[in-house]
Amino acid sequence: MIRAENGDVVYLEQLKNPIESDATEKAVSKKCEGQLSSVKANSCSSYKGANRTTEMAQEDNNLCWNNLPSIILQEIYSYLSHNCRLRVSQVCKNWRYALFHPHFWKKITFVLKDEESASWSRYLADNFELSVQEVTIICDISNYCAKETLALLRKLKHNRQLRKLFLKPSNSTFECEDSTKCTKELVSSLINIIKRSDHLEALSLGCIEDLTGNARLILVHLRNCQAKHLTTLSLASVKDDPDDYNALNSGYGHMFNSFARLSILTLDYEFLSDSLLKALNSGTMERLVIHVHGWHYQYTGPTDSSWQIFVQKNPKCELRLNLIHSYVGIEKLDTNILRPSMPLTHLKVLFCETVNIRALHRLSRWYSRTLKSLILIDSVQPTTRNMPATYDPSYPHSPDPLVLVAWKCTKLVEIVLLGHKYHQENLLAIARLRGHSLKSLVFAQRFITSGIESWYKAETITHEIKEIMGSQWEPLSDADLPTVVKNPLDGDSREVIMPLVLRDQK
Repeated sequence: MIRAENGDVVYLEQLKNPIESDATEKAVSKKCEGQLSSVKANSCSSYKGANRTTEMAQEDNNLCWNNLPSIILQEIYSYLSHNCRLRVSQVCKNWRYALFHPHFWKKITFVLKDEESASWSRYLADNFELSVQEVTIICDISNYCAKETLALLRKLKHNRQLRKLFLKPSNSTFECEDSTKCTKELVSSLINIIKRSDHLEALSLGCIEDLTGNARLILVHLRNCQAKHLTTLSLASVKDDPDDYNALNSGYGHMFNSFARLSILTLDYEFLSDSLLKALNSGTMERLVIHVHGWHYQYTGPTDSSWQIFVQKNPKCELRLNLIHSYVGIEKLDTNILRPSMPLTHLKVLFCETVNIRALHRLSRWYSRTLKSLILIDSVQPTTRNMPATYDPSYPHSPDPLVLVAWKCTKLVEIVLLGHKYHQENLLAIARLRGHSLKSLVFAQRFITSGIESWYKAETITHEIKEIMGSQWEPLSDADLPTVVKNPLDGDSREVIMPLVLRDQK
């Protein structure tokens, strides 16, 4: 576990465990799996305390609590949280049956990782496939889990009450025996769900490249069937090849003008255009997430004037920009991608192999009133220099750009820098400038360097940062770092990327 200032747990714990469902939902699923055998066996097991309560009730009031009418039990359960319902469902068989009333299973997280979890998911699907309203599918990338995911989607296509569907894979590509056939069937099932649902509000393709490659086709059906209802749409991808993009996507911006309630939208950079921003004029946008992979001169992106109009129409919208293996995009970030009027709040630069110092200076000048989070993560390169990544040899006496970001950007609450050297004195300066307003300050011990004259102050500097950030703050140890950050040949960068980008979809 990695802890930050004020005792907060930093999200980087997810980097070592790429796909994790909500802790409560996992506990719920695990407990319910244990109860499933009891339900099927038609057994009745009670706590000693519960038996005693029943005896007292029979003695005092001639009542039997385990024979309460189902409508009374359902009313009682309706006042309880899911975890509390789990506990009381262990009183006896009737109370356990009440737990599995469809009213209490409107939101289900299906975990498809192995036979045990898939078996439990099949049981839930068989019972609630027509009544569940919000579905999250956490799946592995194996051929087995791809088949289980497809089977689950086929069941859900008959559900007219389904309102939200989120895919959360462990990787961005399924390992199918016949990938073309598998993709075609998955897309077909999704389209059937889109057509059958009476009120689909949210759809996420989970950054699965096989599905996002069919984004235009899916978008057409969403516009025809769900334009009045859709509020959340995640079509962005994590590409295996950053230069593999669809040039036709840039011409589909106008299609979004049909979605009158859209508030969260994730897209790849090739979708981003003047026509797209013009189409998003409903005033309901709250989050726009753009994934930048490859970069091509044909994709000039929206003009600054288009961003100005977009912000006027959607004053509450946050722009989150994610550069993923974008080796050219990082070089073009300051000149061709960033625009002064962008409502940029979150910037992630993930495994782009370099730091664009000019772009960092842009952040402090252009987004001082909007920027909230800055994340820079890379693998250690064999040629990594000893000088800090933010040091500009052309202007050796210029201020450190990260320190300037911490000083100028008044809403900044998160800074993460992994895979690049950084001076401990500047790390202290960031802590002093942001103070308690900085909720997450994540640096690794192996990347923190010191000047010749201040190496002996390392312990004192760490102590002062702890006083500012909280006593539990520590630089990350090697054990806490994802394997791929320490060595690009020993891990998969997508194990780090997927949890970070998937949290943008809700």
